[in-house]
Amino acid sequence: MNWLQTKLTWPTAAAGIQTAAESVTNQVGSTMSAATGRLTALQSDANFTRHPLSSEAEALLNLRSELNSLLVQGTVISATPYQFQVGERLESGCYLSPANAVKALAAKLRDLSDHHRPKAQINVIAIMLTAQSVTEFATKLNTLCSVLSLPDWCQCARQTTALVTNEKDKLQQPTAIVQPRFKPAAHLTANPLTDYFAAQGAQVATLESLASDKTNVIAKMANLASKRSQKLNEISQSINALKALNGSVYSMVISGTPESIATQLKQAALPNNEPLTIASLMISNEPLIFWEGLLCSH
Repeated sequence: MNWLQTKLTWPTAAAGIQTAAESVTNQVGSTMSAATGRLTALQSDANFTRHPLSSEAEALLNLRSELNSLLVQGTVISATPYQFQVGERLESGCYLSPANAVKALAAKLRDLSDHHRPKAQINVIAIMLTAQSVTEFATKLNTLCSVLSLPDWCQCARQTTALVTNEKDKLQQPTAIVQPRFKPAAHLTANPLTDYFAAQGAQVATLESLASDKTNVIAKMANLASKRSQKLNEISQSINALKALNGSVYSMVISGTPESIATQLKQAALPNNEPLTIASLMISNEPLIFWEGLLCSH
């Protein structure tokens, strides 16, 4: 077996697929034009009626705008024990009390040097999680982050979990991997295969669509009805599964200017004085309808 120098050549396997597909797809344009002409001639004889559920569905089309209203633009600022100049770093670990967390967030709301600081009337949801020990903090964070995937909270959860497992993990010395490393198996999709696969796939999809005529229209409609019913059931189950929520946080809803919100935060009674705290402000110029319902249903 020897190394041989070769020029790049278009694979015969790919060329064969293209030739076979185009033997049919090249006829699609003329065939469809003829079929369209025949249908146009019969248009005056056709009588189309609305589906029984069509009117009921039309009355609920405003649900799209209601759904879109749940998706708002905004920002989240957080105070965690591991942030520089926020948490207190001691030999025994990093700590942050609820009072210091609130102090840090209030100071940030008054930070005039930050160009991204909101300036007008804003809506804010303040959330806080506290714990007495690192183990308890990691447990609470991991439970909550399985539902509420705020990046700052997930990062804090990973770091806290690592601190809990450090004592065990640091004693393990895995054998070094020889370079180069094997990567997980995946499709080899470098170009030109990527572009070819997309273009050729469109041709093959046309063939599959044309070949589907072996099933009559009534059978197709029956299959479509079955698929639609199954898909709607799956969607309902997916949404209901999201309702299985775990975890709890301290929260409150505030609105006003950044300065007034900072004042209200500092004046609010603290839930406790536990040494480990993460606190965040979800800030938006729009009403935080979804997040208020999720986090503030006291």
